[in-house]
Amino acid sequence: MTQVFDGNFSEGCQRLLHAVGHGREAEAIATFNQDTFRPARPEHRAFIQMLIDIKAYDLASAVALKVYNEDKSELDNVISAARSELYCQRPDDAIKIASDGASALGPNPALHLLVGLAMMSVGSLDKAGSIIQAALQMKSDQIGLAYLGEVLRLMGRTDEAISCHEQCIGAGCQDAEAFLLAGNAYYDAGHIGKALAHYEKAVVLKRHYVDAHDTLNKALWEHGEHTNFLKSFDVAIERLPSLLVLRLRQAYFRILSGKLDDAAAQLEHCLSTFGPNARIYAELAGVKQQLDNGFDALPLYAKAYELDPADANMLKAYGRTLISAKQYDRASEILGECKAIDDSDQECLAFLAAANSHVNPAEAARVNDYAELVQVFELDPPGGYATQEDFNTALLRALQPHHRSETAPIDQTLAHGTQTHGMLFNKADSEIKQLENQLRRYIGQYIDHLKKVGPAEFRNRITDGFDFSGAWSVQLSDGGFHHDHVHSAGWISSVYYVEVPAELNDEDHEGWLKFGDAHFDPENEGPHRFVKPVPGRLVLFPSYMLHGTVPIKAGKRRTTVAFDVVPQ
Repeated sequence: MTQVFDGNFSEGCQRLLHAVGHGREAEAIATFNQDTFRPARPEHRAFIQMLIDIKAYDLASAVALKVYNEDKSELDNVISAARSELYCQRPDDAIKIASDGASALGPNPALHLLVGLAMMSVGSLDKAGSIIQAALQMKSDQIGLAYLGEVLRLMGRTDEAISCHEQCIGAGCQDAEAFLLAGNAYYDAGHIGKALAHYEKAVVLKRHYVDAHDTLNKALWEHGEHTNFLKSFDVAIERLPSLLVLRLRQAYFRILSGKLDDAAAQLEHCLSTFGPNARIYAELAGVKQQLDNGFDALPLYAKAYELDPADANMLKAYGRTLISAKQYDRASEILGECKAIDDSDQECLAFLAAANSHVNPAEAARVNDYAELVQVFELDPPGGYATQEDFNTALLRALQPHHRSETAPIDQTLAHGTQTHGMLFNKADSEIKQLENQLRRYIGQYIDHLKKVGPAEFRNRITDGFDFSGAWSVQLSDGGFHHDHVHSAGWISSVYYVEVPAELNDEDHEGWLKFGDAHFDPENEGPHRFVKPVPGRLVLFPSYMLHGTVPIKAGKRRTTVAFDVVPQ
């Protein structure tokens, strides 16, 4: 099968693209490290960007860093190395490479933009904006306006963000990323039609652009545009038949949307087309389990494990399935291997504790001390409000316009409700800012408490500061609830109750927050703790702790603000 991608690359680059396109990224990295091949100077930067677009971040980093370390005098080498580290979520390394490059080669707008993007990725929006504006003054490419627009969007300055994007695209910019970022700004402003049009343009400009496909199809689902849902993948797969990641992403969305038979058929076709592959085996195991509760998925996970024992996502799914099969000792071993790869993987910590509840109950209790680690706070009203109830009334009015979608996000644990889009605490509403300021004080108290009683998995990450990695509002309605889950991007997670239905059935824990209900474990004895929803109440807990909600009855509505905190 011939590898076909947008762009013309040399035989060596095409060889690597062929391997990664077939889902063999580790093989591609090993081949590159053993080979004398290097991308030619004219193609190197475009090649690294191609790898980033198809989410082959590890290969992008391996190629870019080797080329950079062999010749740091070439600007494109510096730019590619810094950009690959940024997408590998190593912003400090990206900043150092870009800064060292500027010191050695002289100020350059592209390097300034990369430093600005790294600052944006860690939430330093003011610094990011200043640096990107400096790059624009140095006459950066038009994409600099799109990056400035994204910073302004994240700051809640949506009108200014849209103005930047219109300037960028109006000047003739045809970069797919510019259209994706413009779509985000229109989405935040409630211009859903314009947002979808810009997302669609992004995937037309780059059929291999995975993030653009993901963003477009999530938005289509949330706004009831099911006719066009997943069609962008159909077109891209037809034009790029050798790019496995597109087929896997489409199968993933089919699973989320309940099209399990279609997903299984697609994954089976992937297996016959691309051959043995760890990701295909793992995805196929999961979907066949959903289709048939009696299906034995363990042989498929064993094949995936044999092919790639260092795939953390596969290890977690394998460990969870072993728990479902009551193979607790083996589950503990597999999940222990996953923890050795990343000891702050929140989902791994949750599953390992579930396995240890049978293998080593004392260890499980140490990690999941529900009495000490789940802390409840009753907030005092901020200045200008006589009571917290008055403040919540004003806060609810501010939150309501941000609930724009028609249904729950397709990739979240929410059922029968809506969730706000983007970083809530970057919205301009004064009430939301007041809530953020309130929350910071209680988070500090919680960290001080866990310095004394928290397990090492929590305490080892404590630093001198913290920040929010995400914040959003959720409205449950018509029997809404959250499936049991963890927050993989957090360290501390939360729920703050803004609006709670009257006359909840407390005997049945209607709408209550529950912890430790490991539903995938047939011998699970949870939930191990319930917390009643009360307006003005804040609940904080480690992000690795399994939690969900008991459904509320139809006709009732519950509004919350939730957030994740990470060390700074």
